[in-house]
Amino acid sequence: MNRLPPADEILSSQEAAFFQTLRFPKRRVEWLGGRFALKELVHQAVGAPLREIEVLPHPSGKPLLQVGGKPSALAFSITHSHGWAVAALGPEQSRVGIDLEKIAHRIDAWAHDFFHPSELTDTGDAFLTALWTQKEAVVKLLGTGLSLNSYDVRCVRGKAFFFGPAQEAYARLGSPAITLQTSELVPGFMFTLAYGQ
Repeated sequence: MNRLPPADEILSSQEAAFFQTLRFPKRRVEWLGGRFALKELVHQAVGAPLREIEVLPHPSGKPLLQVGGKPSALAFSITHSHGWAVAALGPEQSRVGIDLEKIAHRIDAWAHDFFHPSELTDTGDAFLTALWTQKEAVVKLLGTGLSLNSYDVRCVRGKAFFFGPAQEAYARLGSPAITLQTSELVPGFMFTLAYGQ
């Protein structure tokens, strides 16, 4: 993210006001990087200037996308981790969620707290990090934020399964077929794209 333009060149006045509330430099850079990545994709798709593409915070946790002051129906997702930022954009009526995480060792209790036993088909830091990115990408696709219990979204061998409130959220979206693509996007980082249509 060392190639980011100055914030005042790409942010709307509302975005700039929120940006000023971010106290920590790391958070500011990652937040700006994610917005810049998404704005570049939207610019390529619809031709709007970057400052007319707004990615505004929403209480649900999923940002709102506006183009020229009007809500956009384009599917989108943003993620960032340890100096990297990624965005994804999909057509209207589709669903998308992405997550990027640095591969790291975590204690066994973490895996048992966040993953249902059916998900733990393997072990190791790369596997568990990949599994976490799958779960996070699917939750972003659902648009529910952090309101779901992690056991209600289960990713088993590259497929997503839903239970309880997650099943209800999935049904509200029309129960789209979901494809999960997971890879080591850059060395040492696992990335998942969840796509539904």
